[in-house]
Amino acid sequence: MKTKKSWDHKWYTEEFLMDLKATAHTVMDGNLPVTIKYAPDAGSELAIDPRLLGGPLGRNAKKMALLPDFLLDRMKIHSDSKSIASFRKNCDRISSAVCVRRGIDLLDMTVPAGSGYEIPIRIYRSEACRPGCSCLYFMHGGGFIGGGIPPYDEVWKVFVEKFHMVVVSAAYRLLPENPYPTPYEDCFRVLEWIHDRADDLKIDPTRVFVTGDSAGGNLAQSCSTRARGTGMVRGQLLLYPTLNMFCVEDAYYRLDGKNFSYEPKQRRLSRCVVRQTEMMVRSLDGSFGIREPDPWCNPYSFGADGNPPTFLSVGALDFLKNDTIAWAHKLQDAGVPVKVVVYNGMGHGYLNAMGVFPQAEDLVDEMGQFILECC
Repeated sequence: MKTKKSWDHKWYTEEFLMDLKATAHTVMDGNLPVTIKYAPDAGSELAIDPRLLGGPLGRNAKKMALLPDFLLDRMKIHSDSKSIASFRKNCDRISSAVCVRRGIDLLDMTVPAGSGYEIPIRIYRSEACRPGCSCLYFMHGGGFIGGGIPPYDEVWKVFVEKFHMVVVSAAYRLLPENPYPTPYEDCFRVLEWIHDRADDLKIDPTRVFVTGDSAGGNLAQSCSTRARGTGMVRGQLLLYPTLNMFCVEDAYYRLDGKNFSYEPKQRRLSRCVVRQTEMMVRSLDGSFGIREPDPWCNPYSFGADGNPPTFLSVGALDFLKNDTIAWAHKLQDAGVPVKVVVYNGMGHGYLNAMGVFPQAEDLVDEMGQFILECC
């Protein structure tokens, strides 16, 4: 009988994490260096991570792989109220295992928006966060219509424990109840608040970094775009971000599938992992009040000049790998310092599975090191 996994402790050992780190190697995507890592128990460098196969993405991929292509081509994500409620329930699920048991303080507050709405935020810190430390400001994912703060608690506890920096996480208002560009306005307002309250937060206002995963990566980029020339953002960390939701093609962004390499024995299953994010991205095009590309919702259509140093990470089986690699090229062409880390065998959305996916902890280590190098 298979032993049931416990959420009370990590699903992997420190030795396994070190073995994953040891797989790191650099490949060139044109003139762009990309760091590749993969789970040592995956079976091959391109194989699907076995932990992903046991999770929602893997289970859905197995079901999709049984369907004929003509049915897969017709599959769509619905945007009715019942579908949105179900999606939000999934986004709110806690997928992390306990990694940090004590020593991290969490403080819930609100930040007043221009409309008078109070934006919920959560501040993570420890006694090791010295006055004048850096601050990491996080915007959660969820397709702009779901997500929240709690599923990422374990991530930021681990980050604070390891790097002794203050983290601020925001619960911006969601589409479609709050019309576009409300989420963008909320996120930038919190960035302004962080700078206004730097003394109270005991942080260095010149060392504020913005980060977000998936839709949150888009929102983090929008903060950097809006803050250009102000010195408000020292660097940005974009994690499997959606940056080209309108799928505008050019020399770097192509929809021909050439960005993806699959383990031959898992080709169809791997394609079905990718396809799930693809359906989500295509549902955003023209939906929820986002009607056309602009510098906030679709930064890929606009210039990359003036961006701060940028860290990007994505799973090799994530449709948003297209966005991540293409944007990295544009940033590099604009003279922006860029680092890219790709996790082979991973799909979309692994940061909040801290303690379950070793890639999440490795990603935190990469992020902390990037910030230290920028400072």
